[in-house]
Amino acid sequence: MEGIIFLIYIVVFIGSVILHEIAHGFVANFFGDDTARIAGRLSLNPVVHIDPVGSILVPLLLFVSNSGFLFGWAKPVPVNAYRLRGGASAYRLVSLAGIATNLILAIIGILMLKLTTQTLLIPANNLGVFFFQLLFQINLVLAVFNLMPLPGFDGYNFLTTFSPIGRLISQTPLGNPLFMMRYGLVVSILLLFLVLPIIFLIINYIFGIFIKVFGLN
Repeated sequence: MEGIIFLIYIVVFIGSVILHEIAHGFVANFFGDDTARIAGRLSLNPVVHIDPVGSILVPLLLFVSNSGFLFGWAKPVPVNAYRLRGGASAYRLVSLAGIATNLILAIIGILMLKLTTQTLLIPANNLGVFFFQLLFQINLVLAVFNLMPLPGFDGYNFLTTFSPIGRLISQTPLGNPLFMMRYGLVVSILLLFLVLPIIFLIINYIFGIFIKVFGLN
């Protein structure tokens, strides 16, 4: 049974992060940057999106350690901000596209969860109910995490690209592409763990809002 549960975790998680990245590439392509499309990154094929660390190792460690939440990432879709029609506005929409996709998936998950448990009265231990529960929870967590203004997250890209904040950061190691290529992941993970208690509070608060708004008892 644990194997099936873990398989559902992985299917929902990988599917969610892949759709998150495809959304970035799709919106970028809409605004004139076909970098992701040419690189084959608008595909639903998981092989072209999976990051060995972010898509497999991190989620696996969180699952086996009973951390209470599942997080990770896929390979970032390449976007050339300077090829976008609309400049800063277009790039900010590209940055928000993945978050919006996760929020839509979370809403679908909670609506289906309400339908199955409160209307159809399907028991909570049903695997289908568990799937929709994960669809809601994982995507809400992904949306919140990606809103954070930390290097490597959409919130950071939204705030710093084509902005005075970005010009200031460009004078620091965080604005050095070579530094970020070598140490960006380590920097992001360290910053992430420093603010993790605050993130948990935010996630719990937003979970409460969703449950109240959608009437999920």
